[in-house]
Amino acid sequence: MFRIDNLRKRYGDVQAVDGVSFEVQNGEIYGLLGPNGAGKTTTLSMISGLLKPDEGRVLFDDVDVAVDPIRVKRQLGVVPQEPALYEDLSARENLRFWAGLYDLSGAELDAAVERTLDHLGLEGRAKDAVKTYSGGMKRRLNLGLGLVHGPRARLRRRFMPPE
Repeated sequence: MFRIDNLRKRYGDVQAVDGVSFEVQNGEIYGLLGPNGAGKTTTLSMISGLLKPDEGRVLFDDVDVAVDPIRVKRQLGVVPQEPALYEDLSARENLRFWAGLYDLSGAELDAAVERTLDHLGLEGRAKDAVKTYSGGMKRRLNLGLGLVHGPRARLRRRFMPPE
């Protein structure tokens, strides 16, 4: 699924990532552990195509993220450490916005948003502004933003209820 080969990233004089290599196979759960400043976020940003490595490459199903980032990003569900929510919008509006970035529209968009709200247990508060949500509700919605577009068919079946 993922092959990370000799990733390197510098910020000025700081070597943030220095020759990181690993593989993650389909169905595996892999964690990056380390102290603050160890390069975990930088590594994940390179894997998800948000940041270009200075050296090395990231392959997702043999597709190089640097060569075809859009193709890879459509298959990934990224949930950032800090919630990426628009507080003045409702949960439904947040989900519609993020799903739209993945070119979902019409009935497909509506169904994906409603499935996600149901799965997250937020359907009863779907119209409420996110700023009125508890911290836990915001975390669930943030997770939903990474899953609403159905990143991979296998993940969709596992995390999303059937249509």
